[in-house]
Amino acid sequence: MTTPVREFDRFEELAGTQLYRRNVFAVTGLPTGASGPAVRRHRQKAEARLAVEDSWPGAPDLAPAGGYGKDEVRASFEGLQDPRRRMVDELLWLWGTPDSGCECDPDVHERHDAAVLLHARVLEAEAGRRPVPVEQRASMWEDVVSAWGRLLADGALRQHVRHRIRALGDPRLDEDAADDLLARLPRLLVSPFPQLFADRATANRLTFVCSAWTGFPPFAGPFSELFERAVEEAYEKIHGDLLTAEREREAHHYREAFLLLRDRVVPGFEDMAPLRPFVSDWRYDEIAHVVAVGLNNLAVELLGVCVHRPPSATWREEMLWLAEKAYEIGPDRDSAGLKENWETIYDHLTGTGRRPARARPFPWRAFLLVLVFVGGALSHLIEAFGFLPVLFIGLAVLGVVGHIVRFLAWLADGVRSGRRRK
Repeated sequence: MTTPVREFDRFEELAGTQLYRRNVFAVTGLPTGASGPAVRRHRQKAEARLAVEDSWPGAPDLAPAGGYGKDEVRASFEGLQDPRRRMVDELLWLWGTPDSGCECDPDVHERHDAAVLLHARVLEAEAGRRPVPVEQRASMWEDVVSAWGRLLADGALRQHVRHRIRALGDPRLDEDAADDLLARLPRLLVSPFPQLFADRATANRLTFVCSAWTGFPPFAGPFSELFERAVEEAYEKIHGDLLTAEREREAHHYREAFLLLRDRVVPGFEDMAPLRPFVSDWRYDEIAHVVAVGLNNLAVELLGVCVHRPPSATWREEMLWLAEKAYEIGPDRDSAGLKENWETIYDHLTGTGRRPARARPFPWRAFLLVLVFVGGALSHLIEAFGFLPVLFIGLAVLGVVGHIVRFLAWLADGVRSGRRRK
C-alpha cells in the first residue's frame, strides 16, 4: 500500500532557501547510503564532541558559521530513524557511486549530484552566505534548471528511489511511495523563490530563471501554486491598506489617506511586478482594478473639495499624482474612465478646463425697460419716416441692444462675484 502523500511532512519542513542546509545528511555529515551500524557509530562520535563543544561541523561548504548546534544535530539523527522523512532528505543529497544493488546508470547519479551541488551553492549565494558575483549566478541557475529539469522530465530518478526504499526495508514505506516522493520534489525544489522574491532587485533578476523552470513540465504547476499564494498574500496586505486609506478619506483625513496610498499601497502593488508572468491575467487585473479605484476615488474627492477651497501647490501635485497613477495602474477595462478623470483634473488645476459654463437666466427686467423705451421712440419715428423703414431699422437696433444688455448683466455678475471673494 502506497504511503499517503500527507505523511511526507518533511517536504514542508525543508521548504525555503535553506532546504539543503537543513538536510539531515548536511547536518550529520553522513552519506545517504549509511546503514544502521554506521549511523550509530557516527552519532556516538558526534555526541562525544557535543559533550565538550557547542557545535558540530556538518558537511563542508553548507554548514553555517560555527557549525550546527546540539539540538539540530540530535534532531537530525532522530529524523534518520523514520524512512519516510529520510527518503526526502536522500532525494536532496549526494548519492555517490551506485552500489552493488543499484541498477542505475552511473550517469544518473552524476547528473543528480551535480544538480544538488549547483543548486545548493547558488542558493547559498542568493542568501548572501557565499560570495559569488551576481553575473556568475546567471550561468549557475541555467545549469541548475537544466539539470533538475531533465532529471525529472525523463523519470531517471525513479529506479534509484525504489532501490533505496527496498534497501531500507522498513514496512512504513513501500516501493510505490517512490512516485509520491518524486511528484512532490519539483515543488520543494522551487520553494526558495518566494523568499528570494522578497527583494525587488533579486526578483527582477530571477524572473527569467523562473521562466526557464516552467519550460519543463514538472515545474509548471508548482510555480503557479507558489506564486498564486504569494500574490494572494500581497493582495491581502494591499487590501488592508486600501481599507485603512478609505476610512481616512471618509473621515476627510485626506493627507493621511494620500500617504497610505503613496507609501504603502502603490509600492506593494509595484512589488508584485516580477510575479506577473506566473499568475492568471484575471487575478492580476482584479488587483490592479481595486488599487486604481482607490487612487481615483481620492483624486476625485479632492477635486470636489477644490470647488469650495483653493488647493495648495502640494495638494495640486498630490491630486495629479493620484489621477495619473490610477490611469497607469488600472487594467484596460478601466482605462477610458480613468483617463477622462485624469484629464479633467489636469485641466481644472492648470486653468485649461473645458467644463461647460453654467446657463445664466435671461435679464427680463432690463429687457422690458429697454423695450418700453424703444417703443416710445419708434412711435415718433414712424410718424416722421413711415412704418417700413422704421421696422427694418428697429429690428437691427433691437439685436444690438440685446447683446449690450447681456454684456452688462455678465459684467454686473462678475463684479458681484469679486465682492464675494473679498
